[in-house]
Amino acid sequence: MAANRKNFELMGGHIEWYDSIGSTNDRACEIVRTEGAQAHGWIVGAEEQTEGRGRKGASWISEPGKGLTFSLVLSPLWEREHWGWLSLAAALAVCEGGLLPCGLAPLIKWPNDVLVEGRKICGILIETIADCAVIGIGLNVNERGFPPELEAVSMFQLLGVETGREPLMGAIRDKLMNLIHLEEPLIAEHAWDLLAWKDREVETASGERGRIRGFGENAELKVETPGRLITLSDPEGIRLVPPAR
Repeated sequence: MAANRKNFELMGGHIEWYDSIGSTNDRACEIVRTEGAQAHGWIVGAEEQTEGRGRKGASWISEPGKGLTFSLVLSPLWEREHWGWLSLAAALAVCEGGLLPCGLAPLIKWPNDVLVEGRKICGILIETIADCAVIGIGLNVNERGFPPELEAVSMFQLLGVETGREPLMGAIRDKLMNLIHLEEPLIAEHAWDLLAWKDREVETASGERGRIRGFGENAELKVETPGRLITLSDPEGIRLVPPAR
């Protein structure tokens, strides 16, 4: 379903939409440097990113004009030491605002990916600057396919029809703007309901195996092993243990 730049810009609020840009997060950070906390709610999006990235500098690949790639500036009311909840809030916004209403069954892979049927459909990158956070969201919408090694999937592949990207972005934005006004325990409750792997055995980077038992004060992941309760803050430090054959 084709979209054009003007359709996004007519959605209301401060929206910049580009045919091509290096990184929407980089442009959003530039806006924060100029506008400060007044940039709250500003969106930067693009049909194509030439320097899109994920966590730890990983590249984010998105087919031009097919995926939904945008960055939302927020100035949360939460205490700064609790901004770790923004990753789960953003993932919840994608699930509750965008995917569940379409009849999909998304799960949150802690702390910042969204999976459907075990494959990645959305990635989230959060960067903080001054009193703001820039929430970068990359959602696979109308792509026809991906290289097998990416283990990715799009809404089109799951639904068999194209999805309008403008209303999808509006719904995700509105949901996230509402979620950041909730207390952190409510975010935890909602996120737990949609958390992937909570009923499966996981393994930490140090080789300890256990099961997910909840979240810490700043959205860390708590894993119970036979010997102790571990609190993890690095998502690279956990993997799913394959079922025994």
